[in-house]
Amino acid sequence: MVFFRIDLNQKNGLGHYYRIKSLIKHLKIKKYKIIIETFLEQDFFKNEKKNFLYLYNSKKKFKNEKEDAKQFIKITKINHKRDVVIKDSYKLNYLWEKKIAKHCKKIFIIDDFPKKKHFADYYINHNPAFDNLDASCLSKLKKNNKKNCKFLLGSGFSLFNTNFDKKNKNSSDYVFYSGGSGNPLVYEKIIINLLKIKFKIIIILGPLISKKNYNAVSKKFGKFANIKIVFQPQNILNFLSKTKVFVSTAGVSIFESSFLKVPTLVIKMFANQNLHDSDYEKLGHYITLDKKDLKSEDKVTSLLKLMIDNSTLLKNLMVKSTLNVEAIKRNYRLNIKF
Repeated sequence: MVFFRIDLNQKNGLGHYYRIKSLIKHLKIKKYKIIIETFLEQDFFKNEKKNFLYLYNSKKKFKNEKEDAKQFIKITKINHKRDVVIKDSYKLNYLWEKKIAKHCKKIFIIDDFPKKKHFADYYINHNPAFDNLDASCLSKLKKNNKKNCKFLLGSGFSLFNTNFDKKNKNSSDYVFYSGGSGNPLVYEKIIINLLKIKFKIIIILGPLISKKNYNAVSKKFGKFANIKIVFQPQNILNFLSKTKVFVSTAGVSIFESSFLKVPTLVIKMFANQNLHDSDYEKLGHYITLDKKDLKSEDKVTSLLKLMIDNSTLLKNLMVKSTLNVEAIKRNYRLNIKF
């Protein structure tokens, strides 16, 4: 059995979930459980419910790494001779990993912060910065990890969704996405500016966005014929594949738009979205902004118009993207054996 311990809630969004689902697909894992903190009611997860295990209830919540590890061992009943644990969590680190490692066959870490200390048998970090790894950087990673840890690094180990309907008809000029749980009204004034030119716009509200926020977006934009509001879709790629420009937070979705070769305005909304500009360029993304830049609505609107006018040029630049899905699958299957 493979046990995944991930962060999955409105605060953390869907990034961790999408990454482990990609890994499940690449490695063709049949028997697995996904361990999260509390129950999720969203319909988005209805086909996955049988694979979820919950650590806490309404009366008991996360306290610290030590207590979380103890509860994880109790809930999963992991066996050190046969079971594997794969962790993708920002709040759980070395202390949790070392305690869990005593009870499982191998422990895998999916990480975004290479300076943190870990206790992993396998360490996965798909940051494109690792595509040209030098000896000193690898040495630092080794010092921060368990002896004999195996490192799977760079865009050749990217984890993101690759499934979409090639016959879909969801064409648009712009798709706006604020992440699995982000507030879509962060783009409100920019969308209003674009409406003056009658562009065809799709606003995607992620699976962890509440009905209340959906109602707020519908109240603002539901009356416009050239705006389509998509609430909690099973797959955002079905809307990305036929758009001219994608506007998105700098999460897992930028790997998806890179895969589809869709020109993207990348917005660095959160502290963990910390790639260097050169690393975004490896994914074919040459235009990035910080969250504070969204306050300059007129300038961002002008930029988006220029992106539409030059979408063919931007698409051609994206051919340089380092992502190769077949190579990624092959890399995982060659390097990981349970």
